[in-house]
Amino acid sequence: MNILYITYLYGLKWTGPNYSVPSQINAQAKYDNVFWYNINNLYKEEQSEGIKCYDIDDFPNLKITELPDPFNSPDLVIFEGLYFYSYCKIANECRKKGIPYIIIPRSSLTSYAQKSKFLKKKVANTLFFKNFIRKATAIQYLTSKEYRDSGDSWNKTHFIIPNGISGKSKIRQFTRREFCKGVFIGRLDIYQKGIDLLIEACSNLKEELEKENIIIEIYGPDKEGSKSEIKKMIDDNNLGCIINLKEAVFDIEKEEILLNSDFFILTSRFEGHPMGLIEALSFGLPCLITEGTNMADDVKQADAGWTAGITSESLTTEFKNLLNDRGAFASKGRNALKLSNLYNWNKLADDSSDIYHQLLNKVQGKKDNEKYY
Repeated sequence: MNILYITYLYGLKWTGPNYSVPSQINAQAKYDNVFWYNINNLYKEEQSEGIKCYDIDDFPNLKITELPDPFNSPDLVIFEGLYFYSYCKIANECRKKGIPYIIIPRSSLTSYAQKSKFLKKKVANTLFFKNFIRKATAIQYLTSKEYRDSGDSWNKTHFIIPNGISGKSKIRQFTRREFCKGVFIGRLDIYQKGIDLLIEACSNLKEELEKENIIIEIYGPDKEGSKSEIKKMIDDNNLGCIINLKEAVFDIEKEEILLNSDFFILTSRFEGHPMGLIEALSFGLPCLITEGTNMADDVKQADAGWTAGITSESLTTEFKNLLNDRGAFASKGRNALKLSNLYNWNKLADDSSDIYHQLLNKVQGKKDNEKYY
């Protein structure tokens, strides 16, 4: 099968798709004939670590017909992400030429995501994106919860394939120490990542956290002044002795921080399938998360951490449970590692290839029926 991947990556290390999308494409290339077209020139080719990434410097006109054979008429086009106007142009070409396409929205269709910049999205949806989404062959969601939070009104055909991870050579080894460290690593998006909920929960438990020598480190890049706003929230709640706000970390430094932490924190209101959380699990870290991460059911079933609703009250309750479970960190960490093994890139690519073939067979069947009648 000849698959054309359309992406809009910026090469920003703190964004999950910067890691998951290239990994997904490289894994799929082991099973299918794949071409990668990134429709800007900001993603550095050396970051792809595998299959070549072509961009608009190579093919500036955003036309599939100008790509090399056989990708000038591929069997399938896959759009990674959603809200890029150039996607609509390419999808229009796909429809004219009868080329099936799939959209991987990465949480953009969920009710929480639609509330963010509501008016702007409402106009954009009406003029451009509803048609783009509705006429897709299918929507590929990353988790069942992402699908449930998005619903069938966008497009009734969907399937679920999650993000993946590669196994780690090192895992967290738990030993007794006087303090206990929780870590958040990601974009400092106060609303989406629920950083306000985390700070409220910590404020509710300030005395208990101090008594238990809990330290929380928040690592991430500034997002439109979010860092100063988070710093003010920490100061206003007198949490400076508990929460430390730090710069973004990557690669080896990030790995060392995870290996030296006792639990990972992700209190998101909405996600697709968070790579940061999957990575933390793969290091054997138990996790304190909300339902908005779309992994609460998995973590709960695996007993790999603590899961809360998307409120500060629920998060406070689960934080209390975490404090009471300090003796169980090692066993929950082992469960976290087992859970991460379910997200093997090669297995997911094999599953994807089967599903893509099934979808194409259905599309061809519909075409044959139309010709017959």
